[in-house]
Order: sequence, then C-alpha cells, then structure tokens
Amino acid sequence: MKISPQCPACLLNRVYMESSIATSDEEKIHRAVEEAIKILARRYPERGINAVIATEMHRKVYEILGVEDPYKKLKDRANEVALQFLPMVKKFIEMEEDAFRAAAIAAIIGNTFDYGVMGHEVAEDGFMEYFEKQYSKGLAVDDTADIRELSSGKVVYLTDNAGEIVFDTLLMKEIKKTCERLSVVVRGKPILSDATLSDAKLAGVDRIADEVLTNGEGAIGIIEEELPSETLERLECADIVIAKGMANYECLSDGRFKPIAFLLTAKCEPVANDIGVDVGDMVAMLRW
Repeated sequence: MKISPQCPACLLNRVYMESSIATSDEEKIHRAVEEAIKILARRYPERGINAVIATEMHRKVYEILGVEDPYKKLKDRANEVALQFLPMVKKFIEMEEDAFRAAAIAAIIGNTFDYGVMGHEVAEDGFMEYFEKQYSKGLAVDDTADIRELSSGKVVYLTDNAGEIVFDTLLMKEIKKTCERLSVVVRGKPILSDATLSDAKLAGVDRIADEVLTNGEGAIGIIEEELPSETLERLECADIVIAKGMANYECLSDGRFKPIAFLLTAKCEPVANDIGVDVGDMVAMLRW
C-alpha cells in the first residue's frame, strides 16, 4: 500500500507526540520535527510505502532525542491493561461456539492498543464493555474459516503492538492445536508502541510458539531487506502468514508472501479505503 496524502499529517503528529513524551527540551523537539519534515520532503514524492517512510523518520527522531524507547511507559501500561482483562476475554471466548473465530476477533480488538494514530483513542477504561460492543459488531471481512483451514501447516504470525500481543496469545493457542509449526515474529528493536521480545515473553508467547523470531532492525512492519535470514526463510516457506495491524498491511498488501491473512482494525481512512471498509471496521481478510 502506497502512502496517502493524509499520511504526512499523522506521521508528523506522532513525531511530535513521541518527542514530547521523551523530552521537555523545546529545541530538541524542533530539531526532531525538522528532520522528520526533511525525510518526508525527500521520500513523499517517491510515493512509497507509508510504514517504510515512517521507519526512517522515527529512527532519526529517536537518534535526535537520544532515547531507545520513548513509548516504554505506554507499552507497559498497554500490557498491564491487557493482562488484567485477559482472563475475562478468555472466558468470553470459551463460551463461543467457534473458538478460533472468537479468538481471531479478540486479537483484532486488541489491535486497538495503538498509541499515536491521529483521531484514534485507546479504550483503557471500561475495556470489557468496549470489547463486548466491538465483538457484537462482528467482522466487516470474515475469512476466518479459510484462515483456520490453512493454519494446519507452517504458520508465521507477525505481531504488532504491545498490549495487543497479550490477546494474540488466545489465537496463537488455537492455531497451535492443529499447526505443524508456529513461528511468531516481533520487532527486533523498540519502535513506536510495537511489541518486542520482552513484550512477547511477558505475554507468554515463548511458551506457546515453536519459535519467536524478529524482523531484524525493528522496522515498522516488514522491510524485506532487513529481515534475518531465518525469518525470511520462514515467510517464504509458510503455508499461511498471519499479519496483525495496519503497518504490516501497508508493507505486505502488495507483497510476495502469500497466502497472507490480514487481521486488523482499520483505524484510519487511507487503510480503510484501500481495503474497502469503513474506519473502525474489523477485518480478517485472506489474500492469495
């Protein structure tokens, strides 16, 4: 998916947000925003992938700010909230007739743990009420039956946010009931509110999956040339790739790894329009 005219405003909003979290030094914030604008001015005319451009921007901003993980407190909070409600969500799923589909929807609702998307708020207060309301809406695109069928072989599960990864474990457990191998991929370094190895261990992913791999240098989404050889091999040999979140969609919607299932909440107009759904819709979409 190529960058939309709406993306630069959101990207710069996030740059300002993370800069403000990291420092009160106004001059440093000015420099971070200035460098981000320079990267946008250079990369936007190429009409490339939004998440790839964003990766370059945020790496530069982190360098200027002198921080490794400005979202650390937000990520810890997201994990805390998700772990608090995990038993209730698990019980909810167990009462459903189709546990795989219910777990997939729960994982997609977890995709709302995304800090920094302009116009999107994380529902920490009254989460179960929010969860049940979202669950009752159902999926705007529902390919869960086909996704389940393909998940009996080699599965690669691309994670997205901290907090969200806690609910991902519910779907991972369903996949593990039948799959030949489950490889889970997290970010190799901190970037935005995305899950890293430490978040995966906190969520217990290492006790479910056959292996936990990384995307290398911590790109927002998947940048193929940065992937470790083992992760690339797993993607190339997968019977299905399950990709969580909008950044993975942006990077892989026109890519070569197929079949691929995109599980996400469409939190912005560019992604919603590209998929053909409304903002706020939940999607479990399989592409061959």
